[in-house]
Amino acid sequence: MKRTISNSIFRIAAVTVALLSVFSCRQEYITYHDAEYLMFADTAKVYVVREDMPTFDVPVVSTVACDYDRHFAVEILDSGSSAVEGRDFSLVSNNFTIPAGELVGNVTVAGNLDNLNGGEDLSFTMKLVMPEELVMPLYGDETVVHIRRTCKFRREKYTGWAVVTSMFLYQFSLTGDYQRLIRTSADPDDENTVILHSFLADGYDVRIGFDDETDPANPAVTMPSGQVVSDESSVFGTVHGDNHILIETSNQGPSYFFTHKSVALLVNRFYVQKIGDDVGTVGHFMSEIDWISDEEADRLVREDGMIKH
Repeated sequence: MKRTISNSIFRIAAVTVALLSVFSCRQEYITYHDAEYLMFADTAKVYVVREDMPTFDVPVVSTVACDYDRHFAVEILDSGSSAVEGRDFSLVSNNFTIPAGELVGNVTVAGNLDNLNGGEDLSFTMKLVMPEELVMPLYGDETVVHIRRTCKFRREKYTGWAVVTSMFLYQFSLTGDYQRLIRTSADPDDENTVILHSFLADGYDVRIGFDDETDPANPAVTMPSGQVVSDESSVFGTVHGDNHILIETSNQGPSYFFTHKSVALLVNRFYVQKIGDDVGTVGHFMSEIDWISDEEADRLVREDGMIKH
């Protein structure tokens, strides 16, 4: 019996950035365009909470810079919130300051790591407490803050036995077998890289890199180009290039991994070259890698007839 393919969904988060003009705070030249307004800077960002990042800052921006410190406050609104103040998060302080000469002040929020579940997005509504004349009509004085609990990348969670479910194999496998039980190991030359031994064909190892620092809310997987994943003849029955099928990260969708469970989803471009020049693209295919225990690997061999590659 085959392991069930998980119902994976690629999510591309669209981030809206407000571009604000900077004006002088000279009282004698106040016009409509250099009036003072305050607003939350980004209403679409997902803020990450993890063991090395227990707090995060929600920025508040002003349309003008002044020559004195400005002090404001915020409050949490219960309506429309899935996160509970005191249980899931807390404000380090409900007061914040925009320093003299600056345009931005930060509201610091602490996540409760003990209560937040990994991979679950929660949200709460935050409101600025300030005079009404400081509220810009277009943006208002509220924002919805989205928080996500993640775990810092630990390579040992992504080594050992793994089940690969590949759409490339689904299309090209001569046996109709679209899953493989493979061994993975740590790359001795790079602490963020894992070797997938016999990834889609026996004898062809490939490497993937893990990155949870560039965008902690969306941990990414990369596969360097130029890696050989199979020979052509065993897949196509003929040779179009150098008898190598190569693989790289695709530009058709994100490749990412889950930090709270040992799973990676890859979207790869498969292609053929001849003497270094591209002959053509075989296609863009998704693969899921699900790391399992030694005991589960033995069970799959014993009960499901899978082969360890």
